[in-house]
Formats: sequence, C-alpha cells, structure tokens
Amino acid sequence: MLFTYVVMGWEGAVHDSRVLTTQLEDPNLGFPHPPLGKYYLVDSGYSNKLGYLAPFPNIPYHLRDARRRGGQINGPTELFNYRHASLRNCIERCFGVLKARFPILRLMTSFFLVRQ
Repeated sequence: MLFTYVVMGWEGAVHDSRVLTTQLEDPNLGFPHPPLGKYYLVDSGYSNKLGYLAPFPNIPYHLRDARRRGGQINGPTELFNYRHASLRNCIERCFGVLKARFPILRLMTSFFLVRQ
C-alpha cells in the first residue's frame, strides 16, 4: 500500500472532483501526474481526461449488479466497468486497513475548519 499524495484542509462536504481539479490546476501544489500511458482510476463522479480513467457512464458499474445477473457480463464496456470496480474495491480495502490500524480515522468528529 503506497499513498503518493495526500490533501488536507478541505471540508468534508466538498466534492472529491473539486479537490482533484484544484490540485491539477495549480502546478505549485506538486500533484504527481501519472506517467504517459499510465492512468489513475477515478470513480463515476469524475470525467475522463488524460491520465484519469473513469467508468463508462450509464453502464452497470457495481460488482453486485453483475452478481445479481449470475455473473453474466454483456459486452466490452460492461466488462471494463466490472474490472474497473474490482480495482477500485482493492483501493477501498486499503482505506479499510488504515481505518482498522488507526481507529481515530473512523471516529473523527466534524469541526469547522477554523477550529481545526
């Protein structure tokens, strides 16, 4: 498990895509862009752009959708979304490992940014 970049200071209600866009637009922040030909996985709340790979819109995405149909996958776009979801589940499990190791991450209370 390797985290290449961490952003702090945003309030919890801010959408992830806004945080990412802000990091991408300011070269002084040092965001590590993926090398040419490599991609970061992003979820359906983001758009595809060079180096960032989102699932196909309006195509079943979640693993449970495929399982509900007996594991049958219809076509290459659905297969892509299925594999995309599988990889994202691995990433989510990494966050679960962190939360198990550092329980304070699960129990954090919300404070206004000024108080933090």
